[in-house]
Amino acid sequence: MKKIALHTLILSLLLCISAQAQIWDREFVSGLNQIDQNNKRQTKFDKYTLEEDVIGTPYNHPNYLIGNVYRGNALFATNVALRYNAVADEIEIKESLDSADEDTRVLPKDPEIFAKIENDIFVFVPFQGKIEDGGYFHVMFEGKKLDLYKKLIKKVIAGRKASSSFTQDVPTEFRDESQYFLVTKNGRFFQLPDDKNKKFDIFGANKQKVLNYAKDNGLNPGKEADLLKIIKYYDGV
Repeated sequence: MKKIALHTLILSLLLCISAQAQIWDREFVSGLNQIDQNNKRQTKFDKYTLEEDVIGTPYNHPNYLIGNVYRGNALFATNVALRYNAVADEIEIKESLDSADEDTRVLPKDPEIFAKIENDIFVFVPFQGKIEDGGYFHVMFEGKKLDLYKKLIKKVIAGRKASSSFTQDVPTEFRDESQYFLVTKNGRFFQLPDDKNKKFDIFGANKQKVLNYAKDNGLNPGKEADLLKIIKYYDGV
């Protein structure tokens, strides 16, 4: 009798978990369909997918990578195929690496939803409270006092056809440009200057201390890896 009761309890729990999983899946797919009803990428990106001869890539990584999607602190989708399209500023998602590209959707642009693509975290940040003016950032470092965000920009240099038999076609080119931001724990953004020497100005009263650290360790703030070390040091000052 006890065995029957135990089996009944386990079966009930499994049915409950299964039902919850189905609801969660439907909610997730519904959210994707709302933002991408026609299973199409943004128009400004479509024309580049038709060009075979291009230099560079519109993505942070040309291939899909395995990752997870989160809503708040909750895991929303696990072990899915993801990649960041920097030209369209959207995160593309499909069920697996083997899924057809025609099955690609894009994540809803929501500050509560973020993606972890392998070890890289991408968050969506509205601009002055407006979703439509916001964008995705790569979280490079989360410290005690501040975080370091990177905005990847793909500058598109449009190609052109040869004007005569003496000239050659010029392919479309994607050039990487990056902007870096210090983000306080209350959400204020401070963009680091492009000039590597002026980057130290943002450290205020600690400028000389951070500058000395960089010089003593041969760090160049114009290089991303060295900039990250400098920010980590500053966070601990």
